Amino acid sequence: MRRRSHSANLLVAGPLAALACLAVAALACPLASGASLRLHAGPGTSAGSARAEAARVARYWTPARMHSARPLETLGRRRRAAKASFAPIPDASVPPYAVNGRIFIRQGRQRSYCSGTAIDSPTRRLVLTAGHCVNSGPRGRRGSSVWSRFLQFVPAYSDGLAPFGAFVARRGAVYAPRQWVRWGNPTYDIGALLTLPNADGQNVADAVGGGAAIVTNRSRRQEFQTFGYPGKTRRLQGCDSPYVGDDSRTYRLPGRPTMAIRCHWTPGASGGGWLIEAGAAINGLTSYGRRRDRAHTYSPYFDRSNVGRLVAGL
Repeated sequence: MRRRSHSANLLVAGPLAALACLAVAALACPLASGASLRLHAGPGTSAGSARAEAARVARYWTPARMHSARPLETLGRRRRAAKASFAPIPDASVPPYAVNGRIFIRQGRQRSYCSGTAIDSPTRRLVLTAGHCVNSGPRGRRGSSVWSRFLQFVPAYSDGLAPFGAFVARRGAVYAPRQWVRWGNPTYDIGALLTLPNADGQNVADAVGGGAAIVTNRSRRQEFQTFGYPGKTRRLQGCDSPYVGDDSRTYRLPGRPTMAIRCHWTPGASGGGWLIEAGAAINGLTSYGRRRDRAHTYSPYFDRSNVGRLVAGL
């Protein structure tokens, strides 16, 4: 989970220009729902170059580089150890755990990782994660953002093993909402990527047994099974919790307020799925924590205007 402070004590990925709007009663920032069209990293790959793209990324992620990758949020910073509330999953390759995995990325010059979920979608190639895992969000005085590169999803990753193979993100098919990329609004901290088939020619949803269905506009009062790869752990971890409230500091931001669970996820778990219905559906994901709060983690509320618009047609 990306954790940076601002005057309101909200810890999220990147300096959020949207939070400057909290001082403006009318919220005049240009974050209306009409601006929620998804953005992507650049030109896509043709069918003829897709295989070469997969090979290029696979060559980049050698076992040594995968082993040396660090949680995205800890890059260049030291943090005090915190008590965690998650526990290891004995066998990540069986349902409902198999849809969860680690996403290896390169953001700027750093080799990093986040967590993600294989999705039951029409293309069978969709993976969902946090927005800040695919795009840094605005940072620095100019508020520019950086797209992640060399993205590779490894479902059920466990101690260096990849029971279902690796799924490389197709260049030009990595997406995040405009509200995240340009303004860093945490209620839109959601990312999506379309992956190429694994070495056996399988699409990711088929390889893991179907994928989790994205559901939107549900009651917040759910019992969540949440998953991720926090810190230096090399095996999938899990934490179960009901919804325990909203982050009141997001009430004045455009979009629905973010929601909390009583699980303290640590860096590296960003993008990990919040599953419901015995793991058949995903209704949230690990986005951020707050300073001095070592008991909760927050997710965007999944509705049609954020995740629904982001994954439409994917």
